Amino acid sequence: MKAIIWGSCGSLPSPTSSASIRQKVRDAIWGARTEKFEKREDIDRYLETLPHSARGTYKANTSCVQIVADTDEYIFCDAGTGLRDFALSLGKKPSVATYHIFISHLHWDHIQGFPFFTPAYLPGNRIIFHGFHKETERAIRAQMQAPCFPVPFEAMQATIEFDIKENGANFNVGNVHVSTIKQQHPGDSWGYCFQEREKRIIFSSDSEHGPEARNAGYPFVDFFKNADVLIFDGQYTFEEATNEKRNWGHSDHITAVELSARAKVRQLIVFHHEPAYTDAEIEDIHKDALSYSAEYNQQLSNHANKPTYPQRIELAFDGLEIEA
Repeated sequence: MKAIIWGSCGSLPSPTSSASIRQKVRDAIWGARTEKFEKREDIDRYLETLPHSARGTYKANTSCVQIVADTDEYIFCDAGTGLRDFALSLGKKPSVATYHIFISHLHWDHIQGFPFFTPAYLPGNRIIFHGFHKETERAIRAQMQAPCFPVPFEAMQATIEFDIKENGANFNVGNVHVSTIKQQHPGDSWGYCFQEREKRIIFSSDSEHGPEARNAGYPFVDFFKNADVLIFDGQYTFEEATNEKRNWGHSDHITAVELSARAKVRQLIVFHHEPAYTDAEIEDIHKDALSYSAEYNQQLSNHANKPTYPQRIELAFDGLEIEA
């Protein structure tokens, strides 16, 4: 079981500018001025020594994560613009398939990729939206109405279904058990836990965790408990999340570390990046979280020599694959 990130940016797509790419290339060439490259593989090895901010970006497509399980059916969390890149990866003549799309909520950055999802236009495909918002079908259709989009929803030839659940619902998709939790976000959002045999991957984006998150018995600690992978909304710094952006519906890297440590999460993937930050700024915030993780684990264990959680903390980026 694994997760593949197809879109990790929050709020709106934030592609890297030409000026930023030029600066990255310039810095990489300058850093390689003493290197000796005899074949292309030498260049690849050098690039791997650079931080991701110097050879890639954390911000491109909006929210879309694929859950890969032991099934021929596809499973996705959210339908942001990353869904289009997944569709492109299928090639021009993909096989007929069933696609499950779990919607956290209906803000545009989480559904805006669906009009560009080519499997929806092919007869024989089956697409099932799973979620909790009763307006889901209306929202999906409305974004394709004139003057917003040139092709109407009715042009899609796949069978499209809307499976709207009641709060607290748990259910199965094949051999994958899905449990859910309601999250604090304007208009409400839901987090999803996907479990196949002993492996658990949790998608928890667009969820705010205020001062109550430090209370004993906080329900998300139990929901996250012993997760192999937790994909967590860390859009803001701790200072932003607790001050000027309080009640905006997002969380921060420090809270991500604390909840993951208390829940003994194995791998924490910080997701839904702030589009206004540069890649280097996102890495700086991440470095602070890594330092804080060691300190916080010492506090939890009363400085005893106990295992540290999460065992891995990484920033999400488009193309990242995480094995559970």
